[in-house]
Amino acid sequence: MNTSIFKAYDIRGIVPSEINAQTAVHIGRAFATFLRRETGKKRIAIAVGQDNRVHSPELFSALVSGLVSAGADVVDIGLASTPFFYFAVSHLRLDGGINVTASHNPPEYNGFKCVRKNAEPIGVETGLREIQALFEKSSARVSVRNVMDEYIQKNLKLAPVGDWSGLRVAIDTGNGVSALMIKDLIAATGLAVIPLYFELDGTFPNHMPNPLKEENIAALKKTVVDEKCSCGIALDADGDRSIFINEKGDVVPSDLLTALVAGLLLKKNPGEKICYDATSSWTTREVIKECGGVPIISRVGHSFIKETMRNEHILFAGERSGHFYFRFSNLGYFEAPLLVMIAVLNHMAETNQPLSTIMAPLQRYFATGEINFEVHDKSAAMKKVEERYADAKSVSYLDGITVEYDDWWLNLRPSNTEPLLRLNLEARTAELRDSKLRELTVLITKNQEL
Repeated sequence: MNTSIFKAYDIRGIVPSEINAQTAVHIGRAFATFLRRETGKKRIAIAVGQDNRVHSPELFSALVSGLVSAGADVVDIGLASTPFFYFAVSHLRLDGGINVTASHNPPEYNGFKCVRKNAEPIGVETGLREIQALFEKSSARVSVRNVMDEYIQKNLKLAPVGDWSGLRVAIDTGNGVSALMIKDLIAATGLAVIPLYFELDGTFPNHMPNPLKEENIAALKKTVVDEKCSCGIALDADGDRSIFINEKGDVVPSDLLTALVAGLLLKKNPGEKICYDATSSWTTREVIKECGGVPIISRVGHSFIKETMRNEHILFAGERSGHFYFRFSNLGYFEAPLLVMIAVLNHMAETNQPLSTIMAPLQRYFATGEINFEVHDKSAAMKKVEERYADAKSVSYLDGITVEYDDWWLNLRPSNTEPLLRLNLEARTAELRDSKLRELTVLITKNQEL
């Protein structure tokens, strides 16, 4: 087995050179054996879903074969966005699950997202390294369950829909499997939607399934403006990431959207804990406090966010990457993009204000966004930054290094898989932001062999 396909949060690689049917069989056996040992059960029940990439059906079949051979009963949940997959594992009270997906990666990639019961993620620090090619045979069964209607109804119960008659929303699912949950949401609510690329096509012919890249949301932004939409929403291929576009065609920063949703939730849930990642704006923390909540910071990444949520019994969390998480009733903690969509659309309908107006009070500071620097020696570059800003008001090593002064802050953290340092910087003025960015660019890149 090519061990390079084991990443920090999932298993992912190019098909068929790195991941193929034989690999999937081994992973199925390994996963089932791992969970049987961990739970102490002779038989376990596993949910298995798949996105709509062209090679997902073959990998799905091979994965199921491996799971069955190692003593797992398989529940086939069909085509599944990642949030729906998490719901199904927890809702059906299963021992764990695997979704065949490569998230927002290009079409030549595929992979597997693994979870325990209650949709708790299995990452590199929580079992993924222990999953090896193990072979064991036993009898088992495969059943098919359709729980999409239950998923939609659960979302609507947790977040009842208001009067959306005055809204018109452009939604881009990028030919990914997330179109299924959006279509069912539309059917259940009557939301007026201009659909972009709802046809399932695992080759992603219109754009790559990563809404963080400008070229992948260009059509959505144009549609929002041309069609005079209330807003736009872009989802990635497996539906666990959502990016909002205001009526002017501008991207709404997800850390500020976290602040908005946190404020709305805290009106009905005073005193609750809200989680945000280490790269989020000062605004996020401030709004949570101002609205009577308890701000909790976490490392970037869904496995870290979810662990923090479980440990702290957190109601809601958001990341700058567009991942939004909820305490999903009694089912666990996982991404719930529909709940965020409902919260934002309800607020727009209730206030009768455009999204740009709603977000304007939250744009208190000036941020760079995430900037990647390719460096030869990440540790040396990090050390230089640490030494340069040793006089800071506060320094944290929760996720890379975070340095805070009264009028600006930075977070610099290394990539897990690439020779990159990721910088996020925010300041009270645009001039200070730009000045500090120039300063850090020299500091990080000087004497680096690229």
